Amino acid sequence: MKIYSLIDEFSSIFPCSLTLGVFDGVHMGHQKIIKNLIFKSDKKYSTVLLTFHPHPKEILNPKENFYYLNTLSERISNLKKTGIKHLIIHPFTIDFSRLSKKNFFSKIFHLKWKIQLIIIGYDFHVGKDKNDSYEELKKITNYHGIKVHQLKPYKIQKQTVSSTNIRKSLILGDIEWANKALGYFYPLSGYVIRGKGIGRGINFPTANIQVNSKKLIPKKGVYAVKINYIDKTYHGMLNIGTNPTISNNKTIKIEVHIFDFFGNIYGKKIDIFIIHIIRKEKKFNTLQELKDQIHRDKINIKKIFSCEKKNRSYN
Repeated sequence: MKIYSLIDEFSSIFPCSLTLGVFDGVHMGHQKIIKNLIFKSDKKYSTVLLTFHPHPKEILNPKENFYYLNTLSERISNLKKTGIKHLIIHPFTIDFSRLSKKNFFSKIFHLKWKIQLIIIGYDFHVGKDKNDSYEELKKITNYHGIKVHQLKPYKIQKQTVSSTNIRKSLILGDIEWANKALGYFYPLSGYVIRGKGIGRGINFPTANIQVNSKKLIPKKGVYAVKINYIDKTYHGMLNIGTNPTISNNKTIKIEVHIFDFFGNIYGKKIDIFIIHIIRKEKKFNTLQELKDQIHRDKINIKKIFSCEKKNRSYN
């Protein structure tokens, strides 16, 4: 996959097919669009995906805290797996947002692109006027002799798969639906930083993770997770919260206890994949009550992974 940092950087002497959008999460709905694009291109067209960064919401509503399902590097990695040949990541700015649809489309419907086919999602819109983007796109593409297809919403358990709905599910702690909608386990990656050593003091040493400040953090609670470190996968338990039993600090911390791991990983990068939520955050009366609960959590998580292993062996 070849990557371009501006729309104007891309050109092709071969016929192209195109899809465009933010693609935050590269979820099952996005994957359906891309698979459709590749299938309909049928090796006749070179596939092009035009995306934007930062997210338009971050630029247009700067006072609202916006968090991503994917960091930019995660988005690129996920898109690379789809088989797209050309990825354009165009900067989204205030000036760019003020382009009319006509001016926006004129930037991409010129001879050096040679577009023959466009496939878009159900919620497609561009330009400062969000109304009737698809209808206007059809008029323009008809004029240029370009075929355009708009796909219907992709649904899981009667709920539309969208980046917005996945964010809502993660915030509510519905990690299972979010994972199904994403098509992969929700990741949190970051570097291990030094904490206060409280976990080690109760025989549950944890690695404190510093993640990207713009990454969406799921609901506070305890989760079953898988951890990748130096090409090896471990099981573990993740705590997202403020440690209310031992601290009045309201800062959210991300701490992972890695099962059967005894190495020193301070300053190292690890990748965490969230599998299940075990329980919500709770304040305990004593440190011993907390320790007992963590022990029960660990047993429950090991049972989950044991059942998963048995199910795989039967299939």
